Amino acid sequence: MADPAAALKFFFLLLLPASSLEQPGCIQVNQRTTGAFQGFDFEFEVEIENACACAQRNVRVDAPGFMTQRPVDPAALRRNGEGFLVAGGDPIAGGAAVRFTYWWDHATFFIPAGSLPAC
Repeated sequence: MADPAAALKFFFLLLLPASSLEQPGCIQVNQRTTGAFQGFDFEFEVEIENACACAQRNVRVDAPGFMTQRPVDPAALRRNGEGFLVAGGDPIAGGAAVRFTYWWDHATFFIPAGSLPAC
């Protein structure tokens, strides 16, 4: 016999507008070296952009093995469980980006992990 609670959750999920579901495809990550270095560490600039028309909130990225010699502004990126929260979870307008720099001897891959529309 099917679980009535699960069936009810599925029913309500069908009623949600598509814009209320996670949309990780809206978030794009660009990264480059700035050319600055100190010892064996290079400075990397990361841009996390909302490529959708609708603002996105609770933007999350994964960055396996992320390390930095200099602190990243927590208003831009902060650890949240095993991943990272961008802009403190606040909405990022469509076409807008959050930027930060970090220092390490190699680049880290930042992978969009999800976001929620805020339109």
